[in-house]
Amino acid sequence: MNLITNITRRNIADELIAAKIWYNGRLGEPDFLSRIYDLKKMPSRDYRYTNAYDDIYQHMVMNNDWESDWVFTDTRFNLMHSSDEEYLKFLVETIHPAVRGDDNQVLQIQEIYNKHLENDGFEIIQVSEISGKPVFEGRQKIIGKSHLVAKKAEIKKYLNTEYVNNKINLMNEAVSSDTDLAIGTAKELIETACKSILKKHGKESDPNWNLGKLFKETSDILDFKPKKATNPDKADTSVKQILKGITTLINGVAELRNAYGSGHGKESDFQMLESKYAKLIVGTVSEIVIFILATDGEDTEIIN
Repeated sequence: MNLITNITRRNIADELIAAKIWYNGRLGEPDFLSRIYDLKKMPSRDYRYTNAYDDIYQHMVMNNDWESDWVFTDTRFNLMHSSDEEYLKFLVETIHPAVRGDDNQVLQIQEIYNKHLENDGFEIIQVSEISGKPVFEGRQKIIGKSHLVAKKAEIKKYLNTEYVNNKINLMNEAVSSDTDLAIGTAKELIETACKSILKKHGKESDPNWNLGKLFKETSDILDFKPKKATNPDKADTSVKQILKGITTLINGVAELRNAYGSGHGKESDFQMLESKYAKLIVGTVSEIVIFILATDGEDTEIIN
């Protein structure tokens, strides 16, 4: 059963048409649709052609004689009734960097989509980048999860490797269903960031260090002093106090991981933490990792 209603889909189509925003961006319509569908294997609506690609090319590239909203009502694509996943895939493709280069229009379209999708509990959010341009994903809204996905995109600016990306994906997906995995992976992400920064600065981490010690050693080689504050010395004192608080948070994450995170055997009657705690930990860890990576400032070689 689809959760994104026909009303929402029709409203999105109508608003795009009214704003004269063409779904295919800078691509020809058959070329855009070929990014999602195998048009050569789909039937033609015109008896003169054997496939959908040639059919669409004739009517929308050569003659342009179909209605402007034809794609939303064409039963071959079934956008008014397709699965939520297929429908969101279509929407996301319309604002892909390869399809649309106008950043302002991308944001305008995203706002249109989210305004209507919100009524059904869905959203289009940025999850990564290509050549400095945002890449989006459509998903059902989960309280707190949009923020985590945004943090994922920011972390990947600094640690954009398959290993780290997999950890972030695992952590974000687990916050609502597998909290011990989310907590365990959050701890591993801090370790990865700290060890990688240490190696970059020529300092090896000691395998006997606990997480608090690892974070302290990392903090000691980073320059956290504010450079543009009105009173840098006073701001530096405050930042140092904050860093002490972060160290306390790090130790708390380590303790929770030992008690509730993945990596340790559990009794048969073990009860996971509620998801709200996992979201707090994952969100906090994401902010801490971004903070130390942004302070370090440059790409870092990853230590798995």
